[in-house]
Amino acid sequence: MPKTKKQAAPLFGSPTFVATFADGEVTRMTVFGTPDDVDVERAKRLARYAYESRTKKTPPAFLKAHFEQAGVVFRAYSAVELEDEQEDAEPLAEERGAPQ
Repeated sequence: MPKTKKQAAPLFGSPTFVATFADGEVTRMTVFGTPDDVDVERAKRLARYAYESRTKKTPPAFLKAHFEQAGVVFRAYSAVELEDEQEDAEPLAEERGAPQ
């Protein structure tokens, strides 16, 4: 029987937010939503928390990021698009005076 080309699997499950920070550190966070309805602000916040948890340092700026699902990138962001006002950002544990 001849081999047939496999069809691409449909996208399912929550998307993954892959963030690259200015120091080269990369975090991957599953964020509830669909490709048509993603919450980039929540994803950025979770990525910062993951960075802080892993490195025990305050996260630097984002270099780039994207949402992917089943290995398919469906939305990408540049550093400029990810930029936000640091003073408006929720303070991280280190900034709140958490034990180090």
